[in-house]
Amino acid sequence: MADQSASRLLSLPAELRNACWSLVLIHDMEQETIRPMQTSTRCDQARRICVNVLRTCKQVWKEATPILYGDNMFLAHTTLLAALPAFLLRTMPVRVPMPPVKHRRVADMIRRYYLYLRLDTDPRFTRLQAEESFTGVDELEIEVFQSMYGSCDFSVLHLFEGVRGVGKVLIKGSLGDRKYADWLAHCMMSPPGTHVPAYSEQYIGGSAVSHAWIHGHR
Repeated sequence: MADQSASRLLSLPAELRNACWSLVLIHDMEQETIRPMQTSTRCDQARRICVNVLRTCKQVWKEATPILYGDNMFLAHTTLLAALPAFLLRTMPVRVPMPPVKHRRVADMIRRYYLYLRLDTDPRFTRLQAEESFTGVDELEIEVFQSMYGSCDFSVLHLFEGVRGVGKVLIKGSLGDRKYADWLAHCMMSPPGTHVPAYSEQYIGGSAVSHAWIHGHR
């Protein structure tokens, strides 16, 4: 590694350098969501972060790469989940991801995931895959939808009941009274190894979720 003693930036304390890397590498999706709708290309979106800073030297790459992949939100694959994530630039009014991350070395650094999940089709992943993908991550946001309200139950979401140790969970979308969604978020934010009583009227303190296939005149 070349001598960097003459670099004013690299001579700063580590916490200040990390603050600099955060300013240029963390994408603010909230600002993107509230920004008025305008015509822009994917490249225009990507310019709001400066990934090229990672190419300046080995020290910057070593310090800043965990910030780029650990502090930004990534779109989980609909079937492969955390195995093929994509950098997420925007969620509303439409989701705008970058090409998927294929290198395992940096994919393992990802700590924040967004999953767009359909409830009225059979999932193409297992309960074990969901646990392996999301247990212990810092943040998991799941947006669920169905083609017609009341057309299905929460069978797909049941696959996430074994996930534990997530720092923050947000489940939104077609969720009815949200009681099951709130219970599931509690499950996933519980410490690893925690046994959480199964969802029931007594545990939640409200009415049971209606099973659309049984009570929907099908």
